[in-house]
Amino acid sequence: MELTSRSIFEISDNSIARYIYDTLLPEIETPVSDRSNVMLFLEDNTLIMTVQSSDIISMRSALNTWLRLIAISYEIFNKLEADSALEI
Repeated sequence: MELTSRSIFEISDNSIARYIYDTLLPEIETPVSDRSNVMLFLEDNTLIMTVQSSDIISMRSALNTWLRLIAISYEIFNKLEADSALEI
């Protein structure tokens, strides 16, 4: 059984979307499991993530991991922006 999930993240700023995409590219190149495959695309200010898994357990695991990675990347970008604004 092949499972597929597609998640679309519309981000308010192109630079934030680009930062998240660039941050996650190394993770795409080194997959954690052979039971799931993750693809990430950037279109303007929109990130598109597709996860394909061979079973429900690996799908849940992959989605948890990648949703967390996207959220953390977004939080780090905002923290860096806030810190640089304070230095001005």
